[in-house]
Amino acid sequence: MKRLFAAFLILVGMTGVAAACPNWQNPGVQSYYTTGQDLWSPNSYSVTAGGNVALRNCGFNYTGYVISSPDFEFQLDGLQGYNRLNIRVNGNCDTVLLVNDSTGNWWFNDDTNGYNPSIDVYNPVNGTWDIWVGTYGTGTCGATLTLETF
Repeated sequence: MKRLFAAFLILVGMTGVAAACPNWQNPGVQSYYTTGQDLWSPNSYSVTAGGNVALRNCGFNYTGYVISSPDFEFQLDGLQGYNRLNIRVNGNCDTVLLVNDSTGNWWFNDDTNGYNPSIDVYNPVNGTWDIWVGTYGTGTCGATLTLETF
């Protein structure tokens, strides 16, 4: 009986951890519709980077802290005329970037530009893009997310 109870507690504990992990099915804190044409000039969005969810505890092989819901949910259209989508962050601390693209692929970056991340997605596909702006450590800071097509 003790083993059964212990197994139950472990299962419940693991479920709680999984529920707090980054989940692309959660609605974005901020939602936008934009096009490849709109992003030909860089578009920037303010965000508080960081959170209480450790990516390593969620099965990612990355160091960083985010919130469970995406900071941003973008509906991107008209990307077929552009061969590259650049997603970058400029923060007041050491930031990380986690993206779930419209095809379900996960992207991560840390420290491409000093302490700031940047991801280039070649031949981006129209659809919903979920983006988390996190921090390398447990603190939070002000940051700016920028999207641009080329």
